[in-house]
Parts: sequence; structure tokens; C-alpha cells
Amino acid sequence: MDFADLPRPFVIAHRGGALQVPEHTMEGYRVAVGQGLPVIEQDVARLADGGLGVMHDGTVDRMTTSSGNVAEHTSVSWKQLDIDASATLGGGWPDGLRPPLFDEVLVEFGNRVLLCAEAKSADAMGPMVDALDRRGIDPATVLLQSFALADCRLALARGYRVIWLGTTDVDRAAAEGVGWIGPEAGSVTAELCARAHAAGIEVACHTVNRRHHRDALVAAGVDALFSDDPVYVAGDAARRTRDLFARQVWLPGMLPDTSRGRFHPDDATWGFDVAETTACTLLGFLAPPDPAAFTLRLDLRIDATRGDPGSCCASVLLSTDDHPYRPSADSPGVDGYLVTLRADGDLEVRRLTDGEATVPAASTGGDPPAPGTWTSLQVTVTGAGLSAGAGSAGGTVTVPDATHRPVPVVHLGGACAAVRFRDVEVS
Repeated sequence: MDFADLPRPFVIAHRGGALQVPEHTMEGYRVAVGQGLPVIEQDVARLADGGLGVMHDGTVDRMTTSSGNVAEHTSVSWKQLDIDASATLGGGWPDGLRPPLFDEVLVEFGNRVLLCAEAKSADAMGPMVDALDRRGIDPATVLLQSFALADCRLALARGYRVIWLGTTDVDRAAAEGVGWIGPEAGSVTAELCARAHAAGIEVACHTVNRRHHRDALVAAGVDALFSDDPVYVAGDAARRTRDLFARQVWLPGMLPDTSRGRFHPDDATWGFDVAETTACTLLGFLAPPDPAAFTLRLDLRIDATRGDPGSCCASVLLSTDDHPYRPSADSPGVDGYLVTLRADGDLEVRRLTDGEATVPAASTGGDPPAPGTWTSLQVTVTGAGLSAGAGSAGGTVTVPDATHRPVPVVHLGGACAAVRFRDVEVS
């Protein structure tokens, strides 16, 4: 397969899929390829000895246990760097990960996977093309990228297709013979895509991690999308009805609304640390069999609180799509129902319309859950309404309301509380 064979639009695994795997590692690329993703992206910078290292940043500080500039490393010192995947992704990944050299990527994946490589430093594009030629990589399986027009010209002169990143200048791209433009997603309009296509130019936008955002861009006419969560955005994630927190790895669509939470290896759970604000995470991988009528069951516990117990809670948001919900700010597009179990024992349901919460649609008092003890919560959605029950910790509330249907998207969160979740299941 080459890029011409891919159905449009297609998804590019940005940094290998940086929200699921350790970005720009051979281990992460292998996972992406194993998931069936056809295109993996690399950020390539020239090293001090002329070698090519793969890393997004200009320093090694964020991704490794060392510090300093990428350009100061040699190919030998590059392979001595240690990537601490736990710093960005929590558990589930081995120690001793190393950033790859571009040549390693070509040896393992060249002519087997479609590569989308960006010249990250000003002097990288020429050596990148040299490496591709030296390894006999078919230009049809490579799409190079750069923000610099001079790099784009160089790649084109050497027989490679290229994305001119960051531009919406269709006329200049056409005059230069550039076949792709790569604007930020926020700059994409239907009019831009139509002008590009009329000029024989394709549009690849960055970076897209939510399906509602994807849908709008696809409707506008984009040809490719860069995504940190490519399996979820591509819609290829297997529908799951249970959490897999015990695996201690990020699953497709497990995206931060305000926070991503963390895994707890002591009991194979996941949740949030206590904070002064609200935390909320999309569980995009979790999908009810019937999105219009289902039951959600889970266990939760509140370990610690900060402030008034009446303001501290664990929460479940059921929404119509995957717009992020940020209770402390505007959340346009969020429609659904917010279920909260407060530390004082009150169980409450609010209806959200375009991000605005109504007064409690229903609430009931209950016994305050003892800190550190598990409480079972059940939420049942029907065509006529919604009910939530938390046993003695909150009683049961019923809301005869079907304003928002279906509500298949699950978000879990908490406010001013350390909260853990386990055994999440929809049926």
C-alpha cells in the first residue's frame, strides 16, 4: 500500500499515538502497527555527529531522565538516554525504553508501514532524504513534512511528497507544486478544503483527539487527520462494556476533560488525587450495547476530601457525544446528565444542556460514605428517564426526563476529593 491507496480521510498516528503509547519509541510504534494503524509519524532532528534522532522537543528534558538539547547528542549518546514512560503514561510499560534513531525506524518499518516524517530541525530534511534513499524506501510509502517551505522544495526535488505544515496559502502551495498543506485543525474550513482540492492539493490537519471534532473536520472535507489517540479517532476501537483498569494502561478514548487521573497499582484501580478543583475524564472506549437504554454499574470510593463535604464528590457524566466537560468553565456542546455522590451522602442528578447544569433534577440524602470504603453506584437509562442508586450511601433518585437521548458517552470525575473507580460495566 502507498498513500495513494488509503481511503480518505485517513488518520495518522501522531508521535505513534502519544496518548496511548510512549511517544516516539520503537515499542510504541510496534503497538500502533499492531493495532492496524496504517501511518505512523516521526519528528526527526539532526544530531551533533550527523545522525538523526527521533523526538518531538528540542530538548530531551520532558521525555527522558536526562536534560539538554537534542542537537548536542551524538548517535551513541542518543541510545544511552532513558525514557521514563511512567512520567507521561503511568504504569504498564517496561523500564529501559530508548529514543530511536531514524535509521532504526526505517530498518524495521520502512516499506512495511506508511511513514510520515517531519524535519524538526532546520538541517534535517536533506539527511532524512539521504537516509530514505540509502535504505531503499519507496517514496510512495513516505509523506515528509515541514513548516519551512525550503524543506518542502528540497523534498519535492528529491522525488518525495511533502506536507507544508502550518499554512493555509493554497495559491502559494500550488505554485510550488506542494501536494499537501497541514494547517492546525482550528484553521480548517469547508471553503479552505474546497479551494485546496480545486488546486489538486490535499489537506492534513493537526491535532485531533475527539470524535465530535473529527466529524466536523471530515464534513469540511479534510483528507487526513493527525491524532494522539488514532485508534479512537479512527473509530476502530473495539467496543467494550467493562473497564480494564487492572491493565494499568491508557485505552483508546481515555482523554482528559480537565484531568486524566492516574492508575493505582496497589489495587489495580484508577482515579483522581484530591485537588481544589474538579477533575473529569472521558472513557471513550466504554460503550453500552444499546446507547439509548442501558445500565451502568461501578464501584467508587472517596479517600480524602478538601473543603466542605457537601462540595466534595465523585461523579458520572453521561453525555450525547465526547465534548469535554469542564464544570468550572464553559462547556458548549455538552448535553446529558451529571450524577454526583457527595461526601456528605447526598446523591444528585443534574441535567446538562449545552454545558449548563440545571438545579438538581432530583436528589436525596443518605449516609456519608466512610472514607476509603467502596460504594456501588448504579445508573439506569431508559427511554423515559434515568434513575441512580448508591445503596445506603445515597439512596435512589429517579428523573422522569428524556431530553437527551441517546447518552452513550461516559465520563468519570470528582471534585475536591481523592476518588478511585473499579469494576465499571455497562449492560
